[in-house]
Amino acid sequence: MLSDYTENGLRMKRFVVILQILLFSFPLFAQVDYLDPVRSVDKYPGELGEYYRNVFSLLHTGFQKKPYACFTVIPSFSPEYAMSVEKRNGRTCLISNTLSRTYWQADKKMVKVNNHSVVISPSLYQSLGLIFRLVTSQIQDMDGTAVGLDGTAYYVSSTDAQGHVMMGRKWMPQKEMLMGRLVLLCESAYLLSTGGNISEKTLAEEATALLKELQKRSKEQPNAHKRPIYMGIYTLGVQRSPNRKAVEKGPTFPRVTPERYVFEQVVYPKELLAKDIKGYVLCEFTIDKGGEILRPHILESTHPQFAEEVLRVVKQMPVWSPALAANQPLECNYILYAPFRVQDYKQRLLNGK
Repeated sequence: MLSDYTENGLRMKRFVVILQILLFSFPLFAQVDYLDPVRSVDKYPGELGEYYRNVFSLLHTGFQKKPYACFTVIPSFSPEYAMSVEKRNGRTCLISNTLSRTYWQADKKMVKVNNHSVVISPSLYQSLGLIFRLVTSQIQDMDGTAVGLDGTAYYVSSTDAQGHVMMGRKWMPQKEMLMGRLVLLCESAYLLSTGGNISEKTLAEEATALLKELQKRSKEQPNAHKRPIYMGIYTLGVQRSPNRKAVEKGPTFPRVTPERYVFEQVVYPKELLAKDIKGYVLCEFTIDKGGEILRPHILESTHPQFAEEVLRVVKQMPVWSPALAANQPLECNYILYAPFRVQDYKQRLLNGK
């Protein structure tokens, strides 16, 4: 009887973890063409944290501690696998580990690590290393999360010139995007390491082409990844009216965007500024038929002081031009994203705004 209770308890724990994933990892369809930030596996709580720590440890068995170029794949319903680009005994190699079964669902004692390797050319080794170092140096500044309910999460890691390990993640990237091409390249390299029918010459050509595209973007848009964005369950901007009527023409804010207005008006909380604490706020409010702000409230916030400051500024907004439907003023809701970044705030003060 006791064993039955224990088993039921374990099932309940798994159910709770899955429910947490469902609640906090809603599927997202907008894609950002940089790697997403990822927290250390040591910071995940409970059974989910135990899973990540154990599975990453298994997948990286035998890999060098400071990755030159490491690709780790966590599918929802199939065995996890990883690949590392390394030098072994003076030769440049692809080394891969594949679990014998899906770690989350399996009896952990039954999971084995299948190892493969293949020697590659020094030029392919160099191209992969340059790609991994470049993409991990340009992690998107992001609030919220870009991981969906199920599918596959891809983790990319490298080591910078100062010896710091850098890691980013992508969840189900669109294949025509640069991050999608990166995943396809890495998948091909993994298959090559396992003896798959992959041409190293073709793989090297794709690596060279992708590296050129990434370097071109880096030159033309060196700071694009540093602009904060929100990814999550809420759609930003104009919403339907409170009575569910469709908005034909959205409301307009005088002079600048409402997001820019809030950025220029907020005062960074002194305590958080001193501690270099960043964060964000999502604030929803109604714009009535006269353009006045009604019912501002917080949907998400990383700190109550950030929330308090955004509410203060939103309540003092000037009058909008209201939304229209059939050329008649219409109430509508608006969700505003307000990121707090110490460096951006200090730069604003230096610019005298």
